[in-house]
Amino acid sequence: MAKRKVKQDISLTRKQVSRREKERRQRLNLIGVAVAIGCLILVILGLGVYQELVGKPAAPVAKVNGVPLSTNIYQKRVRLERMMLDANMEMMRTQRSLYDPEVDTFMLSIIDQQISQLSVQRDLLNTESFVDELIQEELIRQAAQEAGVSVSPQEIDRKIEQEFGYSQEEPTPVPSPSTDTITSTAEITPTEVPSPSTDTITSTAEITPTEVPTPMTRARFEELYGDFLTNLKNGTGLTEAEYTDVAEVTLLRGKMEEYVGQQVPTSEPQIRVRHILLDTEEEAQTVLQRLEDGEDFAALATEVSTDTLSAELGGDLGWIPKGKMDTAFDEVAFNLPVGEISDVVETPRGFHIILVEDSDDDRELDPEILDQRRRDAFQVWLVDLEAEAEIERSWSADKVPPE
Repeated sequence: MAKRKVKQDISLTRKQVSRREKERRQRLNLIGVAVAIGCLILVILGLGVYQELVGKPAAPVAKVNGVPLSTNIYQKRVRLERMMLDANMEMMRTQRSLYDPEVDTFMLSIIDQQISQLSVQRDLLNTESFVDELIQEELIRQAAQEAGVSVSPQEIDRKIEQEFGYSQEEPTPVPSPSTDTITSTAEITPTEVPSPSTDTITSTAEITPTEVPTPMTRARFEELYGDFLTNLKNGTGLTEAEYTDVAEVTLLRGKMEEYVGQQVPTSEPQIRVRHILLDTEEEAQTVLQRLEDGEDFAALATEVSTDTLSAELGGDLGWIPKGKMDTAFDEVAFNLPVGEISDVVETPRGFHIILVEDSDDDRELDPEILDQRRRDAFQVWLVDLEAEAEIERSWSADKVPPE
């Protein structure tokens, strides 16, 4: 049996030991550097992911009195507006397809114009102008809170229900005939005909029952609303809570418009006016001379005024407050004594001759004019609100959500 060879330990010199220790340290250093670089790469990647998923969406597109408007909500709202505008345009295109291109040219031109306007609105969503709308909404929220104006959850629910055509009110029951014929019995007194054996007559007549739209049920509303919320989440990212926020600010806007409108005076100084409108100053001077010669103002207005609506009434414009007519017209008319006729007054509409028939320092405004006054007051209020606010805008084109 062969003897096993025993491996003998080879002793290393001091120099060899030193070299091996140096090589070991170098390997450890290389491993440490590689690990450090790997960790650095992971940190950089993590920061990038965080910035894309958390940082950018949370970063504001604007701040309104210190309240941030997040990029996340801004992008969701842009997608919502796109979805609504696209739906409206598709509906109009469908409506357009029902018209005859050779016969209904006027209606087609109107629909084309509306589609074009919606398309322009959609393009504006890719600009900073939509951020201005969100800023305005936040200003309204803050002003409403300060004024003690609020919207209840029930009001929000009613608004959403109405948008889907659902009403909680019980519909008035309408009887539905079970047959297309009816039989009526009525007592009559025969006159010039032989007396029948009975004083009653039976008549049968065909009728077409009136079609009454079937009211939407609660179950149907919830089904439609549920489908809508699913499509909303998939298409825009908006949750139900965020969508109700949109409904809330819409209601707040209406309430604040009413709140501001209540502060508008319902009466103003007004004058009762007639006028004659001409295209040229020469024509107006000729008519003015005829008036000075004694011709009747109303008769001349009917004869020569280019304002066809008032001409039929002898030039009568009725009672008007300041602002309904052009500034130059108001300046003359409201300083003209009752019963006197003005000189020729030039406005962008043409050349006027004015007669003030009566005046009242505190007359109730016409409802249409009062409504306009209130709308104007609300717009001025919004402008002043924005001018007084601290607004920081940080929108940039890269924050616009992709199509």
